[in-house]
Amino acid sequence: MVSGTLLVNHIFTRVLFDACATHYFISPTIVKRLACKLDERDVELCAATPVGSIYQIESVVRNYPITIHGRVFLADLVSLEIQGYDVILGMDWLAKQKATVDCEQKFLTLVTPEG
Repeated sequence: MVSGTLLVNHIFTRVLFDACATHYFISPTIVKRLACKLDERDVELCAATPVGSIYQIESVVRNYPITIHGRVFLADLVSLEIQGYDVILGMDWLAKQKATVDCEQKFLTLVTPEG
C-alpha cells in the first residue's frame, strides 16, 4: 500500500493505492465537497472491509479525473464510507495504469494514457 495527498478536481485529497482492494472508492464526504454526480450502479455490488464489515454499494462516480503530477487519470469511484482516506484506488485501477510499486524506495510509477 502506498498513500499520498493528490489533487482530485483541484481539491487535495488523501489517497490510498491499495493492491489488495479490487475496486476504487470515494468517501461520501469528499463526494459532497467535490459536488460529484452520483450514478446508480448497473449491478448490485457488496464490499467487504478488512475488519469484516459488509456494505451494499448503490452509487458510483463515473470517469472521475484524478490529477497526479499534472497528468489526468480517470476512475469510476464507488461511494463508500471509508476512514482515514478520501479515495482508495485498487488493483484494477493500478493494473489499468500499468503501475509498479518499488517498496524499498516507497515509490509508485504509473503509465499515462499517452504512454
